Amino acid sequence: MSLETAAETLANHLASLEYVEMYSHYDADGIAAAAIMSLALSRADIAFKLRILPGISEADVENPEISLLCDFGASCTGLAESTMILDHHVPYNTSPYHVNPRLFGEDGETELSGAGCAYLVANALGDNRNLAGLVMLGIIGDNQTLSGRNQTIIGDAVANNLVNPGRGVLLAGRTTKEQIANSLHPYLPSLSGDEEKAAAIESACMSKVSDDAYTSCMLSQIVLDSDASYNALMNLYGDSWSLEREVIPNAHTFTAVVDACGKAGKSGIAYALCCGDASYLDEAWKIAVSYRNRVIAAVRTAEKIRDVPAVWRVGDCAAASDAADVLAESASGPMFVLGRDAASLRVSARAPRGSSVNLEQILRTTAQACGGSGGGHQLRAGADVPLDREDEFLAGLEAAACT
Repeated sequence: MSLETAAETLANHLASLEYVEMYSHYDADGIAAAAIMSLALSRADIAFKLRILPGISEADVENPEISLLCDFGASCTGLAESTMILDHHVPYNTSPYHVNPRLFGEDGETELSGAGCAYLVANALGDNRNLAGLVMLGIIGDNQTLSGRNQTIIGDAVANNLVNPGRGVLLAGRTTKEQIANSLHPYLPSLSGDEEKAAAIESACMSKVSDDAYTSCMLSQIVLDSDASYNALMNLYGDSWSLEREVIPNAHTFTAVVDACGKAGKSGIAYALCCGDASYLDEAWKIAVSYRNRVIAAVRTAEKIRDVPAVWRVGDCAAASDAADVLAESASGPMFVLGRDAASLRVSARAPRGSSVNLEQILRTTAQACGGSGGGHQLRAGADVPLDREDEFLAGLEAAACT
């Protein structure tokens, strides 16, 4: 069986149903996948209910025979075989309705996201090619590359004038001040979180008469005024994408807003934006700016508690995943970020591209040994561990990382 055949099998099964219960991950990739499938189901006159969650377990899936999981579920070994899954994480179950590139020898790490899997099924269900712009949220949100399946999908979208490539500043924001003060990817030490310095750079460039001159001034000032790493500075400017059918045309900015709203607990607003509802834009921007400031604060106050392996602790559990992305920018090897909520220890792990470490396996086995759960990607993974097992988990993490 090929990935295309798996997508067709799932689409045919969906077409036989009158009602679907959908669950989706709360990041940009998961919400984009949910929007793609929601619109495809609506066009096929299939009713549905959607829940957007930070994670999922077998207990969350109440009616597996009509349940569709988007951007998670692959690691749940106890799911009923009737459960439908769209995922690109490491698979541990055998559902006949599981669309996942890894099951067919394709790259789910960098070349196909959850939104990309949803797009394949949506097009097997009907002509939904105009939803291709939403796949960019999965590519950018999950730090993937424009290669393999991603390249095919976006190439077709470019040919159909749904996505237009260009070059530009990759900072998310409506103004220069907002782009700099709220910059996370890349993170700009001494500038991210500082509205006064960001406003000064904006003011210094206002006299420039052309867009190119303004951009050059802005980038030069950032280089001069920040203590950012070489890699961070190289991510200030590059390939950009205009989404011709979406409420926020700039793909990097749209991804940042959707991701922030989802992780800030306002996934309904993020989902509405992906479905084309522009009435929530003002509220979404307020949420995004507030959440990104929370992440910047978490990075600034992060405490390094171990060197081997590198382990950090942050005070804001909801910001731990994005804080890990920022802290990983300057890491030379695998690193782990811990945050506590009321019920558990939340762990976010990252490793540099090209690393041979398998974070998915490390977190999965170490967390399970402590009564928790974990999984994800080889170089980007997460785990939940009972609070009273933290010391045991850290000991197991050190043993696993040193082998």
